[in-house]
Amino acid sequence: MAFDLSSFFAFNLSSFGSSFVLIFSVYDVIGTVPLFLALTQDYKDQRGTIVRDAVIISTVILLVFASVGPLIFQLLGITIYDFKIAGGIILFIIAVDMLRGRISQTRTIAATEIAAFPLATPLLAGPGAISTVMIEANPPYGLLEIYLVILLNSLLAFVILERASWVQRALGSNGTQVFTRVVGLLIAAIGVAFIREGVVAIVQSTAGGAG
Repeated sequence: MAFDLSSFFAFNLSSFGSSFVLIFSVYDVIGTVPLFLALTQDYKDQRGTIVRDAVIISTVILLVFASVGPLIFQLLGITIYDFKIAGGIILFIIAVDMLRGRISQTRTIAATEIAAFPLATPLLAGPGAISTVMIEANPPYGLLEIYLVILLNSLLAFVILERASWVQRALGSNGTQVFTRVVGLLIAAIGVAFIREGVVAIVQSTAGGAG
C-alpha cells in the first residue's frame, strides 16, 4: 500500500483543538502531580531529571503507538484491555505499600527507573492516552496533527511537573506523610478502575462474540 503523504500532512484547526483537549484530559498531568510527589519523595534532588526522563519516555510511547500501535498489539497478541489490567495490578501493589507505610519497590530502584515506571507509563502514557492516540491517528485526523498534539501536551506536562515541588514545600514534612497515605488510596482506586475497565471490556467482548 502506497504511503498517503496528503493524509499525513492533513491539518484542521478545529480537529486539532478537539484532539488537544481530549488527549490533555486523558493524559491527566494535573492529576499526576500528587502521585509524582508521593512516588519521588525520597528523590527530591533528582525530580528535575525524573520529570525530564518521564516526559521523554511517555512522549516516545505515545508517538510510537500513534504510528504503529495496532500492529504492536497484534504482534504481541494483546489488547488495550490486557494493558489496562496489567497496569492496574501493578499500581495497586504500589498503593498497598504506600498505605501500609512500607518501602515500596519504587523506592529501591534508581530514579531513572521510576521515571520509566510507573510515571511515564501507566501514569502519563497509560491505557487511556495510548488508546486515544491510536484512535485519533486515523482519518479525518492527519498523523502530523496528532504528533503535534502529543508534543504540545508533553511540553505542558514537563512544565507542570517541574513546578510540583511548590506543592511539596507548602505541605511540609508532616503534611507530606499524610499526603502520601491519601495519594496511596487514590493510586489504589486508579488501579482498581484500570482492572475493572479491562475486565468489563473483555467480558463484554466475549459475550458479544458468543452471541
